[in-house]
Amino acid sequence: MKLNFLFVSLLFLISSCELLQTNQTVSQPKNTQTYCIWKVKHTNIDCDIHYWLGYWADIESIDWPERKAKIDTLGETDADILKKVLLSQGKSTPYQNRLRAQMWADVVFPKLNDGMREFLKVALYTPSQSLLELESALVTLSKINTQKVAS
Repeated sequence: MKLNFLFVSLLFLISSCELLQTNQTVSQPKNTQTYCIWKVKHTNIDCDIHYWLGYWADIESIDWPERKAKIDTLGETDADILKKVLLSQGKSTPYQNRLRAQMWADVVFPKLNDGMREFLKVALYTPSQSLLELESALVTLSKINTQKVAS
């Protein structure tokens, strides 16, 4: 009886291990094609997402006057406008310049690939818009407060 129980338990254990092994599969990436950020490719960097993410990451350590100087040197190509938008996203960017960047983004967004446009909207445009609204509300409240104190 004990021998039968041991045999059945061992058989159950072995079959369970086989079930675990057959369910462990490694998924392969579904899409390995190059991902361009623009709807229409113009230059080599258009399909290099690493370039754009690196450009954006490098900006964070640059103070506003230096970023402003870089913006002033850029032209009106789609890539330059996108660079202007990225350069205008630092924490120390003045309100008017951040607002101008939102207008630049509105110009360049229709030319972006759908995926990149959605990514930049979530990662950059919407947070910047929220910050602009917050700054605007603070200025309005400050003016109201000043008027009440003066009265």
